Amino acid sequence: MYKAIQAFFKEEDDAETVKADLNKLKSNNIRVDKLPEADRTILLTPLTYAGNGTTNAGGGAGAGIIGAFTRDNEGAGINTDNSPREYTVECEVEESDYQEALKIIMENDGHMDKNALED
Repeated sequence: MYKAIQAFFKEEDDAETVKADLNKLKSNNIRVDKLPEADRTILLTPLTYAGNGTTNAGGGAGAGIIGAFTRDNEGAGINTDNSPREYTVECEVEESDYQEALKIIMENDGHMDKNALED
């Protein structure tokens, strides 16, 4: 089963990098778009490791479930940045690759709608 992802980036280069990396996963319909100014009212959150598990694809130090940044994980080294995020990457990712996709987005300074992460 596939899960929809929409991530937001400050720079087009970051969005294109994520698109290229997501192509290595089981994914469909990957596209990069530039947002018109009127669409910049979505409340976004950075991603961070949220959990103690080490089953994350890629493993290694700091591995765990990736989720929305909250006050509970402020010590994870996340700096909040309210700069405009004008570029989006949208796609569908196979559920088994979802955490790896979130990791790719997180490592490229992507933000996501917190409500989308809670579904």
